[in-house]
Amino acid sequence: MTGSFVHEGDGVTYRISERSQTQIYVNGHHSAIACLQLSIPAPGCDRMIAEYLILKNDERLYWNLANVLPLETTRFDYRLLLALAFDVTLLVNLLWTVYRMME
Repeated sequence: MTGSFVHEGDGVTYRISERSQTQIYVNGHHSAIACLQLSIPAPGCDRMIAEYLILKNDERLYWNLANVLPLETTRFDYRLLLALAFDVTLLVNLLWTVYRMME
């Protein structure tokens, strides 16, 4: 990938790119993106240098300054299944009650 470089942090790998948001990898898996906006208009390469210097000197500060957004996961939330089962139970109960009233 041109226009980018990799920085190894504390258990995290950062791919800092000139024209896109910084990609964050944990254990080799792309897990988040980070957006660090400078307070003045500057070329992308200046932002890359600023990100690198902050990461190299104070990684915790970087995490406080940057907007870090985790990637969407495809894990299934079993609480949703439980809520769906409860709703279906209520619907069946309602239909059964209406059926008995109509007899």
